[in-house]
Amino acid sequence: MESILDKPTPVKKPLPVGNSDWSAVRAGYWSADKTQLISGLLDRKATVALFTRPRRFGKTFAIRMLRTFFEKTPESNAHLFEGTRVWADPAHRAEQGKYPVISITFKDAKGADWAATKAFMATAIGKEFRRHRAAFSSPDADPDLAEQARTVAAEKADDEALANSLGMLAEILHAVHKERPVILIDEYDSPINWAATHGFGEEALQFFRNFLSGAMKDGEHCRLGVITGILRVAKEGVLSGLNNIKVYSVFEKDFSDCFGLTEDEVRALLTAYGHSEKMDEAKAWYDGYLFGGREIYNPWSLLNYVDDGFTPKPYWTNTSSNDLVADVLSRMTPKMRDSLADFFENGECLVPCPGDLGPYGTIQNEPQRIWPLLVHTGYLKVLAGPDDNDQAKLAFPNRELRRVFRNEVLGPMNRVPAVGDDLQDILASLTSGDPEKFRKSVEAFLVSSASYFDMAHEDFFHGLVLGLLAIGRECFEIKSNREEGDGRPDIAMRPRPGVTLPGVILEFKAPKVPPRASQKRIEALLAAAAREARDQIDEKRYAAEMEAAGLRVLKYGVAFLGKRVALAK
Repeated sequence: MESILDKPTPVKKPLPVGNSDWSAVRAGYWSADKTQLISGLLDRKATVALFTRPRRFGKTFAIRMLRTFFEKTPESNAHLFEGTRVWADPAHRAEQGKYPVISITFKDAKGADWAATKAFMATAIGKEFRRHRAAFSSPDADPDLAEQARTVAAEKADDEALANSLGMLAEILHAVHKERPVILIDEYDSPINWAATHGFGEEALQFFRNFLSGAMKDGEHCRLGVITGILRVAKEGVLSGLNNIKVYSVFEKDFSDCFGLTEDEVRALLTAYGHSEKMDEAKAWYDGYLFGGREIYNPWSLLNYVDDGFTPKPYWTNTSSNDLVADVLSRMTPKMRDSLADFFENGECLVPCPGDLGPYGTIQNEPQRIWPLLVHTGYLKVLAGPDDNDQAKLAFPNRELRRVFRNEVLGPMNRVPAVGDDLQDILASLTSGDPEKFRKSVEAFLVSSASYFDMAHEDFFHGLVLGLLAIGRECFEIKSNREEGDGRPDIAMRPRPGVTLPGVILEFKAPKVPPRASQKRIEALLAAAAREARDQIDEKRYAAEMEAAGLRVLKYGVAFLGKRVALAK
């Protein structure tokens, strides 16, 4: 009689935890077939598609799958797609290995300032140019473009060439390969989100408007463009130059099963690793996301759960930074804090939650945007809506995210003084024209916040005063870095119709102080910086529009250094 010990034990494939190399995973790891993403893009004849999903939901994995499928390579990759969904259609098979591919990721493009961030982006772009450097020597390549391309490859391009580099490379590859290239941009919003929270958001936005539209706007040199990111923002922002883009966010039904794991895929995973009875536990911990109304599981957490011997715990927590979420949380009013705390206790809420977040530059300034921001970043799910009034019912996706919400949302928020608690005095001092009260109120806020904020950058002070929006927006239209007169004042507060308060213009400066400067020298530098800021308001006519409307305008030049504040009126 044959013993059960004589039967060979099935060899389980390794799990691709942290491995986003699609070719390697397909060849030797367990994976779910997501090639319907390719089929859907081909069937819809899309020109440019933006996919927004939370962190760790397979965006980079999808980009590498697309590159493997479309890219023309010396050795065919067709065998990797045999038996997959996309391979079932002969018309789709004919597209495999047919095109040059440009593939760039910006996930690590984060620097202390715009120059440093741009240098990181130049490195990512230059790496892809070097991968295609053979095309620069082709007789079919335009000599002038090829020469510019070599400077990009060497990371020596000027600002204009770098901003136009994607279109440049696309045009060269089109000429050389006689096929329009497929363009893949992964984590496009990573440097933009970083810039928006570190004081140089407008520079990043302008760069990406030119960078993306230069290659993808009309499809002349682009067979297909696919962009991934976390946030869906209004097209009039960074995507304003792309009139041919289709956005697929967590709210859309199309492609809803292409990122994350479906319930059938999770069941297959648990069965493959011998624990199909764990389905209820996996569902309680990692199910619950709704993409376009479809239930989706968190793939990062599921793979770690199985790899860790089926131990349920919050694997998704702190998998990457969410600077924009932290920045918005730091501006919460007491009322909004109470709303978030109540939501944690109740588990559901009906709140304003539009499908997109509006243009960059407004996200941080309106506390109510925390709700759609938490949906896009994966902390919450939409149970119903948004309706015609942009109201949606939100809830925690699962047990894991309830814990993550407590640690990553409520925890940091409660370590920051509430915006409304101290800034009432600041608002009153601004509108009453009392500069000394304003200075003392701001210094008091800095002292109470110093343990949380590292007051090293001007953008912190800018963000602090923007907290006024939470208190004063019913009385004022408040603009940050928007055009006024001959420039862009840091803060412009215009009274709303029927409000008798004066307008306010604020310009900020953070003076550079030499090491070991005396106290007297520091005070002099602060006073000079404040006066420079105040003079800039007049020189660039920031108040011209409000004054032309007959409004009285209070103008403040404000300088900050550590916990010290100087003001010129």
